[in-house]
Amino acid sequence: MLSANCRRINGSFNRTSLVLQGIENIDGTLRVTNPAQVSNYQLSCDRLGIQGNVLQAICKRRDGTPNRTSLVLNGIENINGILKYTSTP
Repeated sequence: MLSANCRRINGSFNRTSLVLQGIENIDGTLRVTNPAQVSNYQLSCDRLGIQGNVLQAICKRRDGTPNRTSLVLNGIENINGILKYTSTP
């Protein structure tokens, strides 16, 4: 889930959230696989963070070793104070 305080057109802020879609941990690397599914990367990744439009995490590879990885979050916009998908991630 991505949560943020987003500015509305009138200048006020709104607390909003969006369920991230289709992101998986593929052998230690964040990837968008199926935008129609809820993401499951959080089951095998930790130290999650977002900076700008980049999701960062340390994800486990198949052999259990950690890997620092990141993914640009595409297709998410602030629409009058509400986070929405406006295109496919």
